[in-house]
Amino acid sequence: MGVSKRKASGGQGGAASAAGAAKRARTEELTGVQFKTRLRDPQGAGPALEAFVTAAKKLPQEDKYDIVEGYIKISVECAEVFQLLSGEKRPENEMLLIFQVFEAILLRTASDLSHFHIVGTNIVKKLMNNHMKLICESLYASGYRLARACLNLMAAMVSQGPEAARDVCSHFDLNKKTLYTLVTKRDSKGVPDVRLAYIQFALSFLIAGDDSTIGQVLELKEFIPCIFSSGIKEDRISTINILLSTLKTKVVHSKSITKTQKVRFFTGQLLNHIASLYSWNGIVDVALENPEADKVSAEEAGKAMVRELVHNFLMDLCCSLKHGINFYDASLGTFGRGGNLTLLHFLLGLKTAAEDELVAELVVNILKVCPDLLNKYFKEVTFSFLPRVKSTWLNNIKLLNKIYEAQPEVSRAFWTREFIPLPRLLAMVMVTTVPLVCNKIMFTQALNLDSTSVRYTALSLVSVILKRALKTIDHCLNKELWQESGVYTAVMMGEFVLLFREALSKILPDLNTIVWVWQSLKKQETKQDDMKGKKRGDRIPAADVTHQSDDAETILLKAILLQVICLYQKVVPHMVMQYNFDFSKLLKGIISEQGLREEVPPILQHHMLKVALELPANKFLWLKTQEGPDIEIIGGERSVFYLLMKMFVTSSHLQLKSSTKLLIIKILRDTGVFEHTWKELELWLEHLDSTAEESKETVIQFLERILLTLVANPYSYTDKASDFVQEASTLQATMTKQDADDASIPVSHIDDVLDMVDVLVEGNEGLDEEVGFLLNEDMILLTFPFSAVVPAALEARNKLLLGTENEAGESIVTYLTAVLTDLLHTQRDPLALCLLLQAYDKFEPPGPPCCPQLSRFSRYYSLWIPEQAREPWLLQALSSPVPHAPPEASCFSALLQTAYESQTLLEECIQARLQAAIPHLAQHQVLRSAKQVLLCLRTTVENFGQLGRSVGPPLLQLFLDLLRLLVIHCEQLDAQNRQKCEAAQAESDLFLDMESVASLELADDQTLDEVLMAILRHPTLEGWFLALEQQALPPHTLSPILVKLLATHFSTGALQLLVVSAPILRNMGRLGLLARYSEAITQSVLRELRARRAGPPTSLPKTLPQLKALQELHPYMEGAQLREVTLALLDLPEAHLLAQRPTKSPGKEKHLSALGKTLVQLLTGSPQDQLQSHKFLWSSEYVRGLGPLLPTLAVDELDSVFLHTLQRDPVLASVVATDLLDYCLVRRTQAALGIAALLLQQSCTHLLRFELWCGQASVGFHLQEDLDSFLPLIHLYLQCRTQGLFVRPARVSSAVISVLRKTLWKQLLDRFLSTNGPPESGLLQETLAQLVPFARAKSLRMLMGHLPSLLQTPNSHKSWLMADAVSTALEGSSGELSAWRKTLLESCMQWLLASFSGSQLGDASTQEQERQMLLRLTELLRALNEVDPGTWQKFVKKGLKFRYQDHTFLQTLCAATQLLYGPESTVHTKLIQLPVVHMMLTQHSLFLPTLLTSEEEGNPDSQVKEALVDLMATVVRMCPSVCESSHFAVLLGAYRATLSILDQKILLLLRAYEQNKLSLISFRVLLWGPAAVEHHKTCRSLGKSLWQQPSVGDILRLLDRDRMMQTILHFPLNRRLLPPEDSQESVFKDKSVKVDLNGLYDPCFLLHLFSELTRPEFVVDCRKFLDSNALGLTVAALSSYDPQMRAAAYSVLAAYYSHLEGARFREQSQLLYLLDVVRNGIRTPNMRLTFTLALFIAKAALQILKPGTPDIIWLERN
Repeated sequence: MGVSKRKASGGQGGAASAAGAAKRARTEELTGVQFKTRLRDPQGAGPALEAFVTAAKKLPQEDKYDIVEGYIKISVECAEVFQLLSGEKRPENEMLLIFQVFEAILLRTASDLSHFHIVGTNIVKKLMNNHMKLICESLYASGYRLARACLNLMAAMVSQGPEAARDVCSHFDLNKKTLYTLVTKRDSKGVPDVRLAYIQFALSFLIAGDDSTIGQVLELKEFIPCIFSSGIKEDRISTINILLSTLKTKVVHSKSITKTQKVRFFTGQLLNHIASLYSWNGIVDVALENPEADKVSAEEAGKAMVRELVHNFLMDLCCSLKHGINFYDASLGTFGRGGNLTLLHFLLGLKTAAEDELVAELVVNILKVCPDLLNKYFKEVTFSFLPRVKSTWLNNIKLLNKIYEAQPEVSRAFWTREFIPLPRLLAMVMVTTVPLVCNKIMFTQALNLDSTSVRYTALSLVSVILKRALKTIDHCLNKELWQESGVYTAVMMGEFVLLFREALSKILPDLNTIVWVWQSLKKQETKQDDMKGKKRGDRIPAADVTHQSDDAETILLKAILLQVICLYQKVVPHMVMQYNFDFSKLLKGIISEQGLREEVPPILQHHMLKVALELPANKFLWLKTQEGPDIEIIGGERSVFYLLMKMFVTSSHLQLKSSTKLLIIKILRDTGVFEHTWKELELWLEHLDSTAEESKETVIQFLERILLTLVANPYSYTDKASDFVQEASTLQATMTKQDADDASIPVSHIDDVLDMVDVLVEGNEGLDEEVGFLLNEDMILLTFPFSAVVPAALEARNKLLLGTENEAGESIVTYLTAVLTDLLHTQRDPLALCLLLQAYDKFEPPGPPCCPQLSRFSRYYSLWIPEQAREPWLLQALSSPVPHAPPEASCFSALLQTAYESQTLLEECIQARLQAAIPHLAQHQVLRSAKQVLLCLRTTVENFGQLGRSVGPPLLQLFLDLLRLLVIHCEQLDAQNRQKCEAAQAESDLFLDMESVASLELADDQTLDEVLMAILRHPTLEGWFLALEQQALPPHTLSPILVKLLATHFSTGALQLLVVSAPILRNMGRLGLLARYSEAITQSVLRELRARRAGPPTSLPKTLPQLKALQELHPYMEGAQLREVTLALLDLPEAHLLAQRPTKSPGKEKHLSALGKTLVQLLTGSPQDQLQSHKFLWSSEYVRGLGPLLPTLAVDELDSVFLHTLQRDPVLASVVATDLLDYCLVRRTQAALGIAALLLQQSCTHLLRFELWCGQASVGFHLQEDLDSFLPLIHLYLQCRTQGLFVRPARVSSAVISVLRKTLWKQLLDRFLSTNGPPESGLLQETLAQLVPFARAKSLRMLMGHLPSLLQTPNSHKSWLMADAVSTALEGSSGELSAWRKTLLESCMQWLLASFSGSQLGDASTQEQERQMLLRLTELLRALNEVDPGTWQKFVKKGLKFRYQDHTFLQTLCAATQLLYGPESTVHTKLIQLPVVHMMLTQHSLFLPTLLTSEEEGNPDSQVKEALVDLMATVVRMCPSVCESSHFAVLLGAYRATLSILDQKILLLLRAYEQNKLSLISFRVLLWGPAAVEHHKTCRSLGKSLWQQPSVGDILRLLDRDRMMQTILHFPLNRRLLPPEDSQESVFKDKSVKVDLNGLYDPCFLLHLFSELTRPEFVVDCRKFLDSNALGLTVAALSSYDPQMRAAAYSVLAAYYSHLEGARFREQSQLLYLLDVVRNGIRTPNMRLTFTLALFIAKAALQILKPGTPDIIWLERN
């Protein structure tokens, strides 16, 4: 090497000098040759070693010489370095450098220089065998540097692989206390120290060792645990990260490490040491990616990172039944077993669980996975749960809450499949429901403490317990769940709930204690108010003193207290029933006589209302005045019911107002007085809320008084109500002069029902038998039209007006008038209410002050009282008459009332105002408005005779239109509510607002359903809709003309209403409300059709009402009704379905009548699933009726419907008349020809009819004229013509063929041979091909002359059908057929050549076409056994060029090779030679990617590989000279040693090579798969002089243990070692093997391999041979049915036994003992063992490697 001369510095010379320096630096780099030379120099060894270490630390690096690779290439044994160790003792510095050199080499051979793995293995073996003593002396020397170097070296030695790790583990004593002291030697500055080297050494066994080695390391008590017990909190982040991540990957998540091994390793003490990292205070040595770096220091970020690392590790280890150390106890710890004791000790050691969130999360998750530890943990934990006013207790209870909130809501004890006695089941359920530390004393002490936070915490815990218990109770009471259970019954679960509630009542605090907390809070507030009042002096009255608002803690305490009371009622109702307390006292402080207090938050009001709604009514003194010392607080003598009404009118929150209204209704309903009239109460409360502010107090007091009076004495008022109902019924019966049974409800029935009121309060059981009829909704409306509060209110009103307090009468009268007006509007029959009102409006002169208001109302309700029943009271006379004026009211109800009363409804402006007012109605007003309109409609129908023709019909139409608009408006409001509900639902996940709660309640709003039910169930609509058409008129007194007028207009308007309502009902799933109307339509239509069928065809009116209704509503009718109507229409004579024309001119289009149009609409407009039925009888009648009508009606839609029906049930074609085929052939539409095709295909009769049709004279012209339309039908006929020949005259079929040939042959052939080419559909080619057998010789020869040129074009795939047809036609002439096949062969190959060159493989259609042509080529070659040599050469070259990875091409090429190159072939000498073909195969650029790429990596698939291997095997078999030993590397690289078809074929190919004098043994490389490929690459890179043979261990490492075990378990007993010579099928297929053969190894290959590996000259790792399941597979082969397979196995066992005798490892003696037992049991040579025995021996041998099991312990002792 030369050295550059110096140049002058400065200018360009300076730059050149710098360049020269860089060049000298590169030139002076240490090379492998220099290092090897300098090591031989005694004086230069030290600097050389130091230079080597320095250079190696910078590697690998691009553009830098690799000293490590350079050295080991020229010195594989590293003899020069080992020479330094073998000589005299070296100084410590030099020893340090030697160790570092070995470390650098070993680290590289274990990583990026893995192809030099054999070098590292040799270094490890030499160090272990020759220099282990020196390493141990250096390890325990006084110098820390040398000890660290030794540990680093040993870690590098272990990293060479499992074998090296096992050698180090067996040669080095890892159970030595002196070794463990090294872990305590740390450097305070944070630089790499002895402790870090020890950690790396320990972890290297986990990283590089196999499962057995890792298990041995984990058995060492202190080897790894000492790392954690020696100050892990002070280690660096990087050290902790690698430590925890390695343990997680190699131990926790390892499938090979059993849970028992993990429990032995991760002791409670070790886990506590690991958990100490939650308080880590070590060194930050990693870059932290913290976006808030400015806010958080690096130290805090490091602590957070370590805490997250240890938390994730412990969560995986302690909270996973799959990977962790948890054992699931199905008894939940009630059996007293000692499971999970390690985790229990660990949990007890986590002292910071109450303060540290992460530790708390860990505790919670451990107890969630292991609920059996709950009781044990709380028994022994040192946390104090004794209530005290300290943050420690609050934190402990907070942890307790977290633990139980994480438990499943329903205990796992219910999911067991075995029966558990109820007492023990109760104990198991209580484990996850109630904490062991919770009891009645604890809760009582906590609630008695004068601390808001303590009380709130205690009640929160009670709430959690009760909520969990409620989930359990709901689960147990779900009868549907236990009906399917085979373990428990619903009755047993009912008994369990009783036991469960009793157990809870013994633990929960008494209600007395909880209520006392509320009262104590109220007393404190009262004292504060008193103190505040005294400070202000006596000048301000006490009532004016404002209450002080509660703080947030008190509000939350009150809220949770009320919530707990609700839960008590749901979970332990017997505790509530046993507690005698007036819960209405809880309302103190919530409401007063002034209403809701502004300072009371809505959440408290909400929970208070929930308490009132949940608890039984007898727990509240609602309707009695409050007594006691607190009488001043709640407002004098007012009842709690008064306070509720005050709360209702003063509440500003929608949800609270709604809840209060529900509570008031519940209270009144529970009294039994409003059992059937409780909905009326909503009306009274709604008007109370809308009363003017200045009058609300008066109205509330009035309403309170009448309700209290009514509840106290209900019978007198209910009797009055029933009297007027009876009087109204009698009056109606008298007026109509009909029997009471026909006119109204029988009087006796009314009396019976009223006598049963008391019974109804308790329950209506047996009512059907005693009364005689069902008390349905209609009966309730007629029997109880209004509640008893009406006469009570009227009586109180009269007393008020006639008494001394009449100054308040005006507001009362205004309120009652509004209520009674709306009540009147909601009546279905208002007569009883009007008679009651008339009876109470009797005043003596001069009358009350509010006489005009009463008079106006009296005149209004008198409209519904008959003339003979009206009494001209003085009240009406006293009031001045009201002049007629147009109504000025703005709301819909008032506007309609005024217009109805003034009889101005027919004015257009009034109607416009009514329609304009509807969109402004609120949702709760729609139902009332609809009932008001229904009342007016009913009255109009009843008074139709008085209204006359000019007024009655417009009024009917108006009211029906208003109903329709109300339905539309209500549906729009319902849609808006759903949108609001969805929006509120989305927001409720973020916060809870009272308004959003109200929006969520809109989802349960049933207004739309109630409106539709009120309208559609009304007797007037149901009775008069199509009544005239049904001839079922309701009772009336009208003349026939007026009846017809009424019925016609009513049905028309009602139909419009039904058309609007039907889609809404379908969306709601309530189409049942249309049942009466659908039945009316069905019956009226059927009646009309029966009448029409009986008489002559006459012209119908323009529109029949029932037909109009059927056309509009048929999509919503039931299928049975539609089918009945459809069949009736189909049964009509044809004349009824056609319109009567005044002039009949032939040739003109027929017109349908109304009935015909209806039939067409039913058949085409109804959904197919609605009209169709699964009953075959219906289908046949349907087809039989519709078929004859098709020619008559001639409607395209009907043709399509009929076609769909035949496609659904093709067998029905036999019931179709033959005339329909003629109609289809004449009509020629797509649907008609489709029907004809189905008829031809399914019926021989229609086939004959078609043949007769073809014989007609004019048919030929029609076929030629409209060939495109008839071609599919002709094609189908030619396919089906051979069916049913025995039922058709043969001459007819022959004549048809002759007609078709004469008519169509020339036209079809011209189209086929046209320059534009045949159509792509292929129908023409198929039809022409079917006619070829009948063609004349001249026509056939012309076709044969033109066809070859067409066949060679790429787009002529369908044309080959013609070629096949010609071949069939020439079968009688062998000479012509042979010549024709030669022509086809040439055309076929030309087509393939053009296709290969013109398109890429990938298009699905092209690929399928090529596949068919390749199959055709194979058939032609088999028939001819010859080919043109030039064409064949082009075919092979282009095929291999463009279709190398097409398995169909390769299979065709293989089959053609067998045919053309066989000894009987006459052209094989002229063809391209097989060695050339083989070279083209193997030298192709895709050969290696195709054969070596696995399926997981992408294409090609296994079929391509199989085809390629088959082709190679064929060439090898026919030309053995192509075999070369170099092919072994590729074949072994593609081989996977499995029983897959591909691997079996590769193995047969390898055997073919051996039969041709090329042996795998002489090839000397026994690797396969990817390992063989890598080894071949290494050999080529190193050269033949450097590479070495793979060792036995290297080969055994290729075996997958799991796959080997699967092969043992499913050993192919019928597999032969050598394939039979006479068998055609050489691939093994065994259906008795239940698993996929691709997942099993091939014992034929492995036994040959084992036989070679166990030769005496090889060094066999006997333990690895056993651990890899190789021994087990060999033993399993002893059960094979093939004698040669068993002989090979015995040979391998004998050779292995000789190696085992000289081996040295721990389990050698036990394994020898087992093999001796097996050998002694062999009685005869080559004896076959049973598979069970062989499997037992294989598993027993594998069990020897698992120390600690009882069997192995016994073997070791004996």
